[in-house]
Amino acid sequence: MALTKTDWINAGWLLMANQGVAAVKVEVLARQLEVSKGSFYWHFKNRQELLEGILQRWENETLWLIEESQQEPTPKEQIVKLFTLAEELCNQPDPETAIVIWANQEPAVQDRVRIVETMRVNYLNQLLQDYGFDAVEARHKAEIGYFAFIGFWERTERDQEFDLSFKEFGEFLISLLLSPVKKMNK
Repeated sequence: MALTKTDWINAGWLLMANQGVAAVKVEVLARQLEVSKGSFYWHFKNRQELLEGILQRWENETLWLIEESQQEPTPKEQIVKLFTLAEELCNQPDPETAIVIWANQEPAVQDRVRIVETMRVNYLNQLLQDYGFDAVEARHKAEIGYFAFIGFWERTERDQEFDLSFKEFGEFLISLLLSPVKKMNK
């Protein structure tokens, strides 16, 4: 069976998720897929084009999360759906950490990461405003929620002994995000 462009991107995705961007090499992928390098060059001009395909897939995941969660009728249900879908993605190999490390080395990738992160935070911010929080509180909650989610995901990736379930964490984070903030006395 002939490989498709998507097959190569998926193989590169898994390799990047497990070993980082530097490991994504045509020769390595061809060996893993048990095909010649010529198959790769049928679909891509070069390695950079493959990396672009992986980056686009990563960007498209964020768009998919947003579109799918928007199918729910209320802001609260949209937030719950967003976290449920994010949990599903977190249970699959994902090169998020490798992409962030790559972004620290390459300004063009850093710009793309910034756009995706801004999109994620802005969407959560909008959902929180739609839920009823004012713009400032919604923004702060969105940023904290995003940081907490990314931190939780990163820890589960690197610490095999970390045993807090995503479901438990997600439920707590959602309740925290949807609770009004009590002002501290000065």
